[in-house]
Amino acid sequence: MPVKNPQFEINVRKNTNANNPGYGKYYPKAKEKQTISLRGLTNHMAGHNCIYGRDIIEGVLTKMSSCITELLSQGNPVKIDGLGTFVPTVESTKEGITRAALLEGKWNASTYVKAIHIRFRPEGTGDDDITSRRFKEQCALSTYGVEEKIDLTPDESDPSKKKYIKKVTPLEDWIVEQSQQTNP
Repeated sequence: MPVKNPQFEINVRKNTNANNPGYGKYYPKAKEKQTISLRGLTNHMAGHNCIYGRDIIEGVLTKMSSCITELLSQGNPVKIDGLGTFVPTVESTKEGITRAALLEGKWNASTYVKAIHIRFRPEGTGDDDITSRRFKEQCALSTYGVEEKIDLTPDESDPSKKKYIKKVTPLEDWIVEQSQQTNP
């Protein structure tokens, strides 16, 4: 069933990097929500009064996923009209390859390729334009809360042993808390 008034919820997070010019200021961040699995997407699509059943949709999406992976592994970008293009890219080692090594044929791609990444370029034309600024127009933004990183081990000096949790306080409650701290 489609959601009647979908909201793109925004949290704000304080910049705690003292070396950054925005130190101490708050910046918007997408509220982290549950990742939708292939089955979840299938159920969502079937709930949109689709003429195909959940099993057909899931079969097509499963096949599409494996085929996209196969094509990307062969170096082929894959464009899904109305959504965008998946593109394989190469991350190389920092050393690079010398001209001499190339001329002597003494290089091996697996030695100099650190990783293969899959990048996504959103559709950017006409009614299908979902590039960053245009996509924002399709979202109903709502501020949810203030996200804070809470140090559970304030006395620990070894960074590898530090433990943190993320706390999200609804904005209205956070404002009340902050007001009470400054006006006791």
